[in-house]
Amino acid sequence: MRISRLSTIVISLAAALPMLAAAESIAVVNGSSIDKKELDRAVNTVIQSSNGQTADTPQLREDLKNRLINREVILQEARRRGLDKDANVINAIAEANMNILQDALFGDIVKHEPIAETAIRARYDSLVAKYKNSREVHAFQIVTSTEGEAEKVIADLKKGSRFDQLARTRSLDPSAKQSGGDIGWNNLDMVPPALANALKDLKKGQASTSPLRTNVGWHVFKVEDVRPAQIPPYEQVKPQLQRQLVDEEINKAVSELRSKAQVQ
Repeated sequence: MRISRLSTIVISLAAALPMLAAAESIAVVNGSSIDKKELDRAVNTVIQSSNGQTADTPQLREDLKNRLINREVILQEARRRGLDKDANVINAIAEANMNILQDALFGDIVKHEPIAETAIRARYDSLVAKYKNSREVHAFQIVTSTEGEAEKVIADLKKGSRFDQLARTRSLDPSAKQSGGDIGWNNLDMVPPALANALKDLKKGQASTSPLRTNVGWHVFKVEDVRPAQIPPYEQVKPQLQRQLVDEEINKAVSELRSKAQVQ
């Protein structure tokens, strides 16, 4: 059975936790016992991280048991070489412990102030209201290093050159060689104002008559199609909106803690 990379990380991080006295040993490695409780914790972590897709089976337990044995062998060898006393290792463990504690606090904040379904729905409804009357354009672009090169592209387009062919041969964007400069659908109310201004007046099939300058280069656009904004269904974007609300709640809590802290 293939175990997720997350489970491997969790098992590895468990090495930093104090070992409990063995109540029921599942293996003894060079005299060091591995407690069944460690295996139980590893199994529970894998099951929880899989959202119920993985079951507690003998095969899973055997695989995790072997991983725990391998971990113990590795840790014993690392200690034998004195790596547990290496300054870089000590600092890395300290940093990992701080990150774990930080994540634990964030989890505790959300646990005590869970995001309500009504809050997620309200965020979705506000986005629908904001963007329901906006437009989306399916655009292509050619990026050049100078304004003169961009003007030559515009001149060639006026002479009948195909936009996708020019993009493949003259655009600085590496992906243009495969995509022909296709940058997909963009909601004009969600992109930077300069890009929105460059695209908003172009009708279906039209290309730029003057290039747009950015920190990347000079851009020439073509609008392949235009449509009303496509608002994804609630269930599709619910996880993303929930994550946004969680992040906002954590940031708010951290800001409050910072405001109360005595910083000199």
